Amino acid sequence: MVLGTTYIYVNDLKKSLEFYSKLLQENPWKANDDRWVQFSNKIALYNKDYDAKIIGKEPSERFNQAYIDDFYKDTGVPKNNLVVFNFEVDDLKEEYERLKKANIGEISELMYVNVHMPYWYFNIIDPDGNTLEITGRI
Repeated sequence: MVLGTTYIYVNDLKKSLEFYSKLLQENPWKANDDRWVQFSNKIALYNKDYDAKIIGKEPSERFNQAYIDDFYKDTGVPKNNLVVFNFEVDDLKEEYERLKKANIGEISELMYVNVHMPYWYFNIIDPDGNTLEITGRI
């Protein structure tokens, strides 16, 4: 088994697309209307509101009953911040300065941990409140 794609639920696809394009320094690799956008590194943005506008309550050629039931199920668990995405860069200070200058989201200070090994990182928050960890050599 291999990881295919990691989907990030987003509330505003345009805003998140701008954020991730600047963060990853690339344009999307694939896109499907305003529903889904994929970058080359297997990160994809999924706009659930797109489906909400077309889904209905009955099965159709687009959605079967299992998808409809799952779509409307309220688990009480938020759809974001369940996973922290970790991105690695060659030069952490350079990336830190680049993202601060880009002003695309709240950025933490550079943090250092040395429990089993030296580890430098910082966090940036995407438009939907997801925490992204950026790490690399300093």
